[in-house]
Amino acid sequence: MEDAGGQGCTQLDAVVDAVAAMAAAASGNAAGLLSVVAQVDGLSDRLAGVRMALLHDAELAREPGLSVAERLHATNRVSRSSSRRDARLAGDLVNRFQVVAQAWRDGTVSEQQARGIVAGLKHLPVALSPSQMETCQADVVAFADRLDPDELRTVAEKMAEVIDPERAEAMEADRVERDARIAHARRSLVVVPDHHGSMLIRGQLPVADGELFLAQLDALMPSIASYQLTGETPDRAARRADALVRWCGINAASEELPAKGGDRPQVLLTLGLEKLINGLGVAAVLGSGQPLSATEARRLSCDAHITPAVLGGASTPLDVGRAHRFFTPSIRAALVLRDQGCAFPGCDAPPAACEAHHQRPWWAGGTTCVANGVLLCPYHHRLVEPDRDKSAQVQWQILLDPATGLPWFTPPRQIDPERVPRLHHRFLLQGTSPPTPAAHASVEKCATPADLQPSPAWHC
Repeated sequence: MEDAGGQGCTQLDAVVDAVAAMAAAASGNAAGLLSVVAQVDGLSDRLAGVRMALLHDAELAREPGLSVAERLHATNRVSRSSSRRDARLAGDLVNRFQVVAQAWRDGTVSEQQARGIVAGLKHLPVALSPSQMETCQADVVAFADRLDPDELRTVAEKMAEVIDPERAEAMEADRVERDARIAHARRSLVVVPDHHGSMLIRGQLPVADGELFLAQLDALMPSIASYQLTGETPDRAARRADALVRWCGINAASEELPAKGGDRPQVLLTLGLEKLINGLGVAAVLGSGQPLSATEARRLSCDAHITPAVLGGASTPLDVGRAHRFFTPSIRAALVLRDQGCAFPGCDAPPAACEAHHQRPWWAGGTTCVANGVLLCPYHHRLVEPDRDKSAQVQWQILLDPATGLPWFTPPRQIDPERVPRLHHRFLLQGTSPPTPAAHASVEKCATPADLQPSPAWHC
């Protein structure tokens, strides 16, 4: 046996040397090298098929002690799971899938194709007789020159529909019903803070409920055009996250959600007025105890109930004032009529998904009226919210045209060095022209916090 093994190794070495010589001859020729690769792959697949037969024979011939899988793992060349998987497959090929095994050794199917076919046939919903199984194997192997391993697995899983369609349909219906019951029992939604400024959302839903939820998110997903002027190119996952924020805003504004504690569902935050105005440090604490930045607090405060409260030394409420809603329904209705949705250029968010933003912040003396308000989706609201720690030149600025009342957006210099104001295309389609240089100067003047006053025509 040792001589036979040594002779076999010598022959295999010769094959390796021949392949190396072929590769050297094709050096510099991509087509030639790929041809050698294809030949090597074919040879490797056939050797892998022979290896499966050897593993099964070795299992039959082994003496009591370590199994073939354990001996394979002991070489440290393969993982424990891989050695066990190969040992099981070797037995299945000999006992149940002889047609696939022969096609693998002959090179008719590759190793991955053979594994795909076996995996598909093992998951058939019905038990087949040996003759039916042999027929199925031959039928699937016949597609090997046209289908990849994943496709062959799918075809193999569907073979029961050809052999016994009525029984396969009944068993498939039972499987779907069983899966639906399991999915309902396993439904879950976990929302926890990651303590780094985000909330982690993890869960699962039955497929029908999940499809409904996904359809709503896809309907609200911002278009790529919504981000084209922001300097950001979010992937689909980020856009879907923005769609979820829109979805939450629409539901919160619908006033159709059930009351919680006698009031509509709400987010509570506590902050000091001085911190809110100056924007220094952590400005607010959410009801859950999580900190919130001053910028985010100001954004949320644009369109919210503000309840003045006097707190004791240990933050104990001593006196709570009457809630004041900043943007009343009538003011918001006027903003909807004027802006027709998010006013940021290119954004497609509908009015129901938007928040009312103070062009001049209320904490800086800005009044709550149509002439000082702009509808913005949460994404663009966060984008344009003033940051006291940054120069105005590197931030988006909103300019309300005194002649038309329409909002123009001046990009930061890192996006447009000329800082030319932009208008949403929905207004351009209505025939509105960009402001002339003189009008632009007046818009710039109107946008200055010290000079901004509500237009008499829009005064609330």
